[in-house]
Amino acid sequence: MNAESAHHEEPATSSAEFHRGGWKRRFRWLAMTLAALTTISVTAFAMAWLAFPLPLDMLHPGEGGGLVMDTEGGSLLDVVADDGQRRLHLQIQDAGPWICDAIIATEDLSFYSHLGVDPIAILGAVRDNVIAGRVVRGASTITMQVAGLKLGHPRTMPGKAVEAFRALQIEQQYEKEDILEAWMNLASFGGNLVGAETASRAWFGKSLADCSLSEAALLAGLPNSPERFRPDRHPRAARNRRDLVLDRMLDAGIIDDQQHQYAVQTPVVIQEERGSKNLQHAGWMALQSGGRGRAIETTIDPNTQSILERIVAHHTARLPKDLDIAVVLVETASGEIRGLIGSSDPLDRRDGQVNGATARRSPGSALKPFIYAAAFEAGKLSPDSIVDDVPIDISGWRPRNIDRGHRGSMPASEALRTSRNIPAILITRDLGLDAVEATLRRSGLPLPTGILRAAGLASAVGGVEVRAIDLAEAYATLARGGVHRPVHLLSDSPSPVRRVFSESTCAAIEACLAGPESDISAAMPFVAAKTGTSSGQRDAIAAGWNRTWTAIVWVGRFDGGSDPSLLGATAALPVLREILLDPAFATRRSPRAFEPWEVVDAVGRVGAPRIPAIVEPRQGDRLVFDDGPCIIRPRFRIGTTAHVFLDGAPIDHTEPAFSVSPGSHELRIVEAGKPPHVVRFEVIRPR
Repeated sequence: MNAESAHHEEPATSSAEFHRGGWKRRFRWLAMTLAALTTISVTAFAMAWLAFPLPLDMLHPGEGGGLVMDTEGGSLLDVVADDGQRRLHLQIQDAGPWICDAIIATEDLSFYSHLGVDPIAILGAVRDNVIAGRVVRGASTITMQVAGLKLGHPRTMPGKAVEAFRALQIEQQYEKEDILEAWMNLASFGGNLVGAETASRAWFGKSLADCSLSEAALLAGLPNSPERFRPDRHPRAARNRRDLVLDRMLDAGIIDDQQHQYAVQTPVVIQEERGSKNLQHAGWMALQSGGRGRAIETTIDPNTQSILERIVAHHTARLPKDLDIAVVLVETASGEIRGLIGSSDPLDRRDGQVNGATARRSPGSALKPFIYAAAFEAGKLSPDSIVDDVPIDISGWRPRNIDRGHRGSMPASEALRTSRNIPAILITRDLGLDAVEATLRRSGLPLPTGILRAAGLASAVGGVEVRAIDLAEAYATLARGGVHRPVHLLSDSPSPVRRVFSESTCAAIEACLAGPESDISAAMPFVAAKTGTSSGQRDAIAAGWNRTWTAIVWVGRFDGGSDPSLLGATAALPVLREILLDPAFATRRSPRAFEPWEVVDAVGRVGAPRIPAIVEPRQGDRLVFDDGPCIIRPRFRIGTTAHVFLDGAPIDHTEPAFSVSPGSHELRIVEAGKPPHVVRFEVIRPR
């Protein structure tokens, strides 16, 4: 029995051992299989890591567009990138206090702790999707989203696998702040708005840095479904989405109850499109200077611009057809361009896109004030010095005045005021072309070196071409009392200054162009202006200033054609005067320091001998006598044949002193063969 039992128990023992051995073999096989799969996977992953390195431009936001704004945030120009998207680049340090936290709370709360892929989020998403029987939750991290936005893969399992692979590579090479910055630059925010800065400018009319908590939360919620939550089309959905973002920020402890309550009670306010249709030229100028891919704030004031457009439209109607007007208006003290019109008809299909403010055109006589200023500054000319307006022949060139006549010898101040060509040419000849060119360049005209020498003496009367915007810079130097400051269109442009002329020189030029102080009531609006007409009447220029503004007006045809109506005094000057005398811009005349000038032997003469001169008293002197007789002791520089007249009566100039009565007086010297010299002065007794 025992033997039989033993015989029967033996197979049972063998079966148990067999099963135990089978499980061991299966476990061993499974372990080996898993190890093999792991090895293969790791090897494949390593090979893929090496074979498919992260593209160098993985975080690059792509080609930027451009947004150019006026001083109140209105759009001057909004340029899309080549792919048709509006895209402004943003650096994370300029993102403001709320947007980063809002994005993390909404998209990836564990952003700063994972390595690009969040396994816990993946398991949670699988669980929720299985329970719901459909996709109700994703598990993409911010890093995976960056990869997806850059690669544009379809939202499939293979696509997600590639995103996860690239996300691991991104995390290995970049800092978290770089990744978050890339997300803000790559995400879509509705329509063709790409990037958080673009969306902030479009929806709220402000930079992302200036957005409130409520606005930042709305922006952070848009990329989840940009079209469904567009605030302009679906304001209620956008607000609900914003409130969900705020709830998540509250749950994450990013904001407190008070901040949350205030933000959810804030209405969603979207800005309306603003801006002028005549600012395309200013916009392109600013974009060229500031570069694409960012929002550019300019110095253009919309109210000032509106006034300029109204004035230009009025004068366009009175001028012949096909003539265009360009205007540059500069705030003199700061050098900021406050208004700019490149064309009076920017919608003209033929030449409306030409920018007259930057086109190189002949300035005609508009350069003469700088020639006279150079001579004044060098001590070779004074306002009362005599210059010649006579026929001349320079190597066969016989320049003429615009009236084709000559007025003989005259004071330099009168020659500049009446814009005589011959004296300006002679002064340029005597100063030297290089000296005049240097003066023009230091005043703000960026002329190529040697251009005046190449153009010859004709450059004194418009033989070189300049841009209206540069001419505005140069005239602002005179209006500023001789201090040069670059004009600028960008609000953040540096503005270094340097002195070019003395205040006395600029005061003398101003007196020539506007008339002496005694000729104009201080209560009247003040304008100093100079006109120019190019050869062949192709360009009409007016340039001038008052105490606050400097303006340049160009009138002409962009095809360079001539027109008999193109005279600076009749085509351009009325536009300039209406601008500077407009109630928004007009200023009263205020006294400018004017040092009396000693009459000097003038440049700009045709071989004439030294002129007679009254050294004392000087032009414009006011002599005060408290009591007793009013005795003046004049000093002269004259020859023995000279005759001196006091108030029209001859006097003996060898006498040391003369008695005069209170009031205005005139001393005149007349010497044979020489032009006379006249000085007017005033004798005063205190009340």
